Amino acid sequence: MSKGPPKKPLERSLAEVKAALHEHASAEAGLRAGEENLQDFGEAASDVLWIRNAETLQWEYLSPAFDAIYGMSREMALAGDNFASWIDLVLPEDREHVLAQIERIRDGESVTFEYRICRPADNEIRWLRNADFPMRDEAGKVAQIGGIGHDITRQKECEEQHQARFAELQHHVRNTLAIIRSLVRRTMEKSESLDEAAAHLEGRINAFARVQAAITRRPSIGISLALIVAEELRAAGGREGENLTIEGPALTLAPKAAETMGLAIHELATNALKYGALSSRAGRIDIQWQLEEDLLHFKWMESGSHDFKPVERRGFGLEVLEGTLPYELGATVDLRLAPSGLNFTAAIPLEAIGGQ
Repeated sequence: MSKGPPKKPLERSLAEVKAALHEHASAEAGLRAGEENLQDFGEAASDVLWIRNAETLQWEYLSPAFDAIYGMSREMALAGDNFASWIDLVLPEDREHVLAQIERIRDGESVTFEYRICRPADNEIRWLRNADFPMRDEAGKVAQIGGIGHDITRQKECEEQHQARFAELQHHVRNTLAIIRSLVRRTMEKSESLDEAAAHLEGRINAFARVQAAITRRPSIGISLALIVAEELRAAGGREGENLTIEGPALTLAPKAAETMGLAIHELATNALKYGALSSRAGRIDIQWQLEEDLLHFKWMESGSHDFKPVERRGFGLEVLEGTLPYELGATVDLRLAPSGLNFTAAIPLEAIGGQ
């Protein structure tokens, strides 16, 4: 089968040139399409995209997200020596780190780093994370630097809040352990037997745990004084309306003050159950508090026709009432053991309890 006459050298050369031109035109069209797609992507991105000249470090391209993140227009950012203008936005303490990372990219590395800027529009400090990379020419030389800048300010704020909460939790745990150690040590010192120590210690730890449970439920709001009083009296067998009245305005305590007040009320309730008003059907407890100027006035009054026999030994309970309240909360206290029962008053500065 005939394949036709062979092409002449000139015809072959023209065909090759035409094919080469077509291939070049297709490559240029593809390149233009790629550049257009890249520009479209940059125009729509919420992160800042840029391209720098690797030698001069001047921006050759900067995406619109720059305006919102940096608080200045692209036109202003691209004017003049734009690298010098940009580095001036970086906080002085971060500049050495930033410049060192840029040198690594010039040397051919891809680098991710974080730094802070001060926005000229409002002087707000923003955290940025850059993912920068070298862009090489046909000879393999780093000709340009590409970069993506992501605003991580909110993330940093969340991390700082998390660290602050963790530090606060650590501090609270240390304080809790210190209080429990103190409860154990002082209970053992003030008890005459292991059985007595065990009974007292269980009650005190339970009282402390009730306050901790309230703190955990509402850590940022505070703990109601009425709730503390009611729970400690309920644990001791008191029933409001029968042998007990609780009156006072709504008042929330800071966690530390709630712990101290909780232990004090527990000791009052335990004493009433063993020796005072709650040890007899005829006994009665009236608890009142009121706010006067910058003080909380707290009153615990026992009464009733019962045979009140206070112990002669001054144990840990009286130490809490007469020593811990003044020491921890700056309270002025008055405790009187009368035939009708125990009467206790405390004047506590509101600033010491975080009263609201």
